[in-house]
Amino acid sequence: MKVRTGTLTTRQKRFLTAAAAGLVATALTAVSDRLLSGLVSEKQKARDRALRKGSAHEIAGPYFAEKIARKEISETGKKRARTVFSIAYSLMWGAIYASVRRKYPRLSRYGGISFAIPFFLACDGMIAPLLGISPNLKKVPWQPSAKEMANHVAWTAAAEMVHRVAKR
Repeated sequence: MKVRTGTLTTRQKRFLTAAAAGLVATALTAVSDRLLSGLVSEKQKARDRALRKGSAHEIAGPYFAEKIARKEISETGKKRARTVFSIAYSLMWGAIYASVRRKYPRLSRYGGISFAIPFFLACDGMIAPLLGISPNLKKVPWQPSAKEMANHVAWTAAAEMVHRVAKR
């Protein structure tokens, strides 16, 4: 078996950049989420908690783990499921963003905001409600929804930053 040494192929660079963009963007979005949570009023947070146990991102990992295991999982299992989901989500959306920005370079302008809004609507507006993870956006109080949309903008801007740095 030959071991290849030297530089990476263009395809390998794209893959690594997409993975890094997704992972870095998710890590930075955790920071933006903490900062933005302070802007959501207690009244809106209470209304949101009455409606759902957490954001679609918080609920998704345990939700899928319990579906796969066909039983309720422990708190430790839920933490692990959140971590696994977060990594999978990061890598998947990192690859999607890389592919879309390569095909439509204009989406990368202005920190990728023209991708971020449809990204939010796809995740929180369609995918999460269809899977039963979260109610539709009409039912979620406006401040938590605005916070989640801002998180998607932060995610996309961070992913775009990684792509731009990698291009240098």
